[in-house]
Amino acid sequence: MKKVIVLLLAAILLLAGCGQEPETEAKTEPTREAVKPMVSMYDLRTAMTAAQPGLPDMTSVSSSDENAEGLFAYLSDLSYDKVEGFFLTYSSDGKTANEIAVICLKDPADLPALEASLKAHIKGRVDLYKTYAPDQVEQASAAEVVTQGRYMALIMCSDRAAVKAAFVSGVQ
Repeated sequence: MKKVIVLLLAAILLLAGCGQEPETEAKTEPTREAVKPMVSMYDLRTAMTAAQPGLPDMTSVSSSDENAEGLFAYLSDLSYDKVEGFFLTYSSDGKTANEIAVICLKDPADLPALEASLKAHIKGRVDLYKTYAPDQVEQASAAEVVTQGRYMALIMCSDRAAVKAAFVSGVQ
């Protein structure tokens, strides 16, 4: 009887161990391409605004602000849950067409939707300037939307080339 019990226990232990992989075999997880951490939006904003000398007093908002989602809605109608970070700097008095913004997306697949949204924002600004500051329409109309990786910038100022260069340099 003891032999039967010992054999049954041995069989149970053997069967229980059959479903396990040997410890020497390493399990491999599928790898995903690593996403670079987001650059400092503060440093990027500082570099981009410094590239455009003579900007008027500017107000800045960003994803680090308490009401970031509401502030972002001024700039874009893209769902805020797709955004990793952003900043927007604009003319404090609202009388000049000066806006610089950068949005970092969680997923680059959302870039086309963001681009359409930013172009709609520019059109809205152009229409607004037509009503009260016609001298600013040309600058607002010339605004650019620039993409670099998972970042997109809106550049509305007189020296767009310098600001664009600062953007590209800052997100590489």
